[in-house]
Amino acid sequence: MPFAEVSSLLDPNMKGSKARKYLISYEEIKRRLQAPEKMSLRSLAAYTRVSRGPASKKTLLESLNVLGLTPSTTTSVSSSFSKLTEGDTGALCDDMKDFAHDYIDCSHMAKQLIPETNTVQHWSKIIETKNHLEDMRRCFKDPVNSGAFDNVTHGLGLGALDVALDVIVMVIEQQIRILSGAAASDPADSGPPMRRVRRRHRKARSTDNESPRKVSAGVKEPGRAISKGKGRGRSRNKIRQETGAAVPMETQAEQCKPDEVENNVLTLVSV
Repeated sequence: MPFAEVSSLLDPNMKGSKARKYLISYEEIKRRLQAPEKMSLRSLAAYTRVSRGPASKKTLLESLNVLGLTPSTTTSVSSSFSKLTEGDTGALCDDMKDFAHDYIDCSHMAKQLIPETNTVQHWSKIIETKNHLEDMRRCFKDPVNSGAFDNVTHGLGLGALDVALDVIVMVIEQQIRILSGAAASDPADSGPPMRRVRRRHRKARSTDNESPRKVSAGVKEPGRAISKGKGRGRSRNKIRQETGAAVPMETQAEQCKPDEVENNVLTLVSV
């Protein structure tokens, strides 16, 4: 259930109209009001980017009361995470995972960590270590063990731990490949690893004046093009059919795809 839409504090374009926006859900607001943070109305107003005026805070309080939520008198825990939404911390975790994949040379690390002697014993040890790390990952994700830590870091704490464990497991798996001989079939390193092109797609917003479906000019029906002259168009179609030339046609579904995406985007929820 969406509660508000806010602009990212970490997006490089945050001062422009292209700033990334995140929806804050009712559940996310509820987590901010629970222990260990127990946000006050003032902290929650900063979190949801509500203006400092008393009227805005009053509106926010009324919205919370409608949902059965009550902010604390004072915030119990305040930190550098306090104004970061879970959308911001999720983006940080995604970037961290991408950069770890792109800029940490796990293959070279694996070669450095393999001893020159007792390789069989080392092989057995790292397999056991990998299994133990996966058990630890499951324990970390158990809310009983780390629920408060996950809440107070707005999801960044467990996300960062997950990325760190991923890197360690990748190094172990690469060692196993080398020791088993599977890495011998890998192509030789010819330079720095390829970097993935990272593009961030911003969801477009639909306006009330836009029609629900649009068809681009030049497409009347699926697979049929609109010609300016009837006679010329028919003769050209006959020539193309006789010569067997392929005429690429875009379907109506393909032409309408961007607008269908716009219609599915959630609109701003006022607080």
